[in-house]
Amino acid sequence: MSHGHPEGVDWLLVIGDETALPAIARWLAEMPAGTRARVFIEVGEESHRQELPTDADAVVTWLSRDGAPAGTTDLLEQAVRSMEWLPGSVYVWAAGEAVTLKGIRRHITADRQVPRERMDFTGYWRRAEPAPGAAEDAVPEDEAAHERLHELTDLAPGFAIRTAVTLGLFELVRGGVSGPAELARRTGTDPSLLGALLTYLVAIGLLEADGEGGHRLTPVSEELVEDDHSSEEYHLGGAQAAMDLSLSGLLHALRTGEPGYRTAGGDWVATAMLSDERLAGGARAAVEEEARWVAPGVSKAYDWASVTTLTAGGHGVGTLVNALVKAHPALRVRIAALPSELRVLDERILDTDVSPSVELIPQTGPVPHGGSTVLVSRLLERLADEDAVLALTEASAALPADGTLLLVEQIRPVGGDDLDATLQNLRLACLFGSGLRSQDELAALAVRAGLRVRRCDDIGWDHRLWVLERGAGE
Repeated sequence: MSHGHPEGVDWLLVIGDETALPAIARWLAEMPAGTRARVFIEVGEESHRQELPTDADAVVTWLSRDGAPAGTTDLLEQAVRSMEWLPGSVYVWAAGEAVTLKGIRRHITADRQVPRERMDFTGYWRRAEPAPGAAEDAVPEDEAAHERLHELTDLAPGFAIRTAVTLGLFELVRGGVSGPAELARRTGTDPSLLGALLTYLVAIGLLEADGEGGHRLTPVSEELVEDDHSSEEYHLGGAQAAMDLSLSGLLHALRTGEPGYRTAGGDWVATAMLSDERLAGGARAAVEEEARWVAPGVSKAYDWASVTTLTAGGHGVGTLVNALVKAHPALRVRIAALPSELRVLDERILDTDVSPSVELIPQTGPVPHGGSTVLVSRLLERLADEDAVLALTEASAALPADGTLLLVEQIRPVGGDDLDATLQNLRLACLFGSGLRSQDELAALAVRAGLRVRRCDDIGWDHRLWVLERGAGE
């Protein structure tokens, strides 16, 4: 459960199998006292029930499969269909086996008329049956290697699917618009080219021809439109697309150490973020969600009770401020960022009980100024070494003699087993000419900027909190 508590609803409906238990348990533990919630949890057997402490007015219903394999029952769907629906507006959160969730989502959408913006459905996993006769039908090793190579290097499906998502094609088909001419009119595209795209989407299994000149969704495209995260993740104007497309500049980045990717408008991503609200806001929202994992570590790694006023900037800082103000209600915070990023913080990140303690300061520069305690989160990962040193130097110069600079950054993990971190390292290099740095490399940048490392703490998830002060040297 990576989202904050939904605001402006009368009650919550929470649904999940055992893979959703960690998220549900955390959410129940953090629900404000008195929150009305109905929670349905499916487990393998009765003995798998757990204690789920909460101050909420939550009714938890456990559903046991009694030994049936996970993903083979409709226990959750039947429980939701037969439940007593509470009055007022509802927010629905559901996670678990992807196919099992489909019937629940259709019921919530069609029968209960819950709007999409008040739902969050996520398929955590999908049940698969072993292919019959797998041993007899084994593909020769050299042929399998060739097919695997083709699968790994084929760029066409990704571009075609992302283009269709950006045009809203799958949503239109789900809504009953299926003819090529009407789809072209609705999307404002060339009919001939759109026809070619539709043909390709049929060939790769994202659409099916309905035999009457139209199209219908397949299980794969149904999964795409029913997962509430896919529309943003695959939209070509979003931050995730920029991250994925950035690898087209990997060769240039490897040879020069400089960014290798520009947006469709010809701008470097760092420049485009100054004017493209979707790109900047999407990037901000993604990092804010990731910051929920390290917020507890940040709260514990410093004596925040001694801080009365905090100036904060960087990325993911809104989520950190949520956690800090809730733990220390007397804390007053100033957050400095681009106007588009502040809008995301105000509308989507900062909780309503935290906002009165936070002042949002529009600025174009990356470094927040003012106050004796400054928190900078994940700023350096988007800056090349010389720019990172300049940013830290500016932050140091703005500190009073006894001031403290707190720096939160993700480090490059030792080894190479973390594939996500490895890809993040390459993408950052292509986008910004930077990348993830080691703990020693980040400390060296601070020293070059005239800062002294007072302390460095592991706050989890390959992140560190540096406590820095003015004055070069170790």
